[in-house]
Amino acid sequence: MARPRLAPASRARLVLLTSLLLAAAGCGAAPPRQPAPGLAARCSTRAAAGRLAAAPARSVPLPGRPFAALALPGGRQVVVSLTVPAGIGIRGALAVLAVQGQGARLVRTIALPPSASGGSGMALTHDGRLLLVAAQAATVVLSVPALEHGAAHPVVGVLTDGGAGETEVAVSADDRYAFVTDEASAGLSVFDLALARRRGFAARGVAAGIVPLAPGPVGVAVAPAGDRVYVTTLGGYGDFGRLWAVSARRAESGGGRAAVLADAPAGCQPARVAVSPGGTTVWVTALQSKALLGFAAAVLERHPPPAGGHRPATALRAVVLVGSEPVGLLLLDGGRTAVVGDSNRGLVAGTGDRQVPRISVVSTAAALAGRPAVTGSLPAGLFPRDLGYDPATAEVLVPDYLSDSVELVRAPAA
Repeated sequence: MARPRLAPASRARLVLLTSLLLAAAGCGAAPPRQPAPGLAARCSTRAAAGRLAAAPARSVPLPGRPFAALALPGGRQVVVSLTVPAGIGIRGALAVLAVQGQGARLVRTIALPPSASGGSGMALTHDGRLLLVAAQAATVVLSVPALEHGAAHPVVGVLTDGGAGETEVAVSADDRYAFVTDEASAGLSVFDLALARRRGFAARGVAAGIVPLAPGPVGVAVAPAGDRVYVTTLGGYGDFGRLWAVSARRAESGGGRAAVLADAPAGCQPARVAVSPGGTTVWVTALQSKALLGFAAAVLERHPPPAGGHRPATALRAVVLVGSEPVGLLLLDGGRTAVVGDSNRGLVAGTGDRQVPRISVVSTAAALAGRPAVTGSLPAGLFPRDLGYDPATAEVLVPDYLSDSVELVRAPAA
């Protein structure tokens, strides 16, 4: 397929914006069907129109650029990762919001350690005790009880290795390991979180290894069974993006490249990844394809790529055209609904000025059946980045990166 070419001025603008912003990326009950003939996720300047619904939303101003938002286990607080001005540079921070009834307000801001050059993706351990924040130059670990009780110093440690541009983080099913995408150094960092808790974050063996992948790792998700880690790599401008299946056990034991089980084409600039509750379908937002993609997990690994080349994208089961430049991805209703943050961030010439940022709502069962799957859309601020969910209020958490705010929107149903 011929790849689109940019004029020099547009190319320069793309490179600049990418370097500044691109660290910024269901599972239906029905079984995946065989792909339709010619099914592919190509680069596109076309986006679905969507039906914009008037949904009640609460917006909270923030003192910096928000990346991700998570509800703490107690059900009364939300944390938002931030990048804030610091002298002549920037640093990472965490905003804590109080959520009660119909009210939501910023109650405090926590500065992350100096090694954190920005606040990016976040994850909670399954026991609800630790919060991990990918922070570009490191991954910061905080005590959730300390956060909930307003402790002055909730940071318990910092995870570092040779990786750079740490963007998204996921935790193993047993809470022992942390997996962090290194966008700038093209790898997946693996940390022994249990060892860090026992012996200290600087202990030998805490940095368990790095799995080398391809340029621009951003999205990461662990399969429900805990045996697989899925990673997206942007691959630059054009159809170079890929979805990777990694053996969790091999990665945890320092297997490096041997931990990679398979990879497949994943459209143009795949950003975020999520796995269906049953582990059968892997969903990916492809920024430059303007699409949500669905992959059959079993097929992805059935035929590993041949030496010196990549196999065809036979695992691709669904291509759903959504809004402009989708990034954030959230699965709800047991995987029946996919919520997609259409960033409209303006990285692709000719798209940003014709669309508005919004949240697309997708029926995953319809997507896998090859039927029209976008059931509607919700308004959003400028550049909705990651998406979170607060089960206590049944609201989607929408960090609007360029609006310096976070929105709380009633969760939709497909």
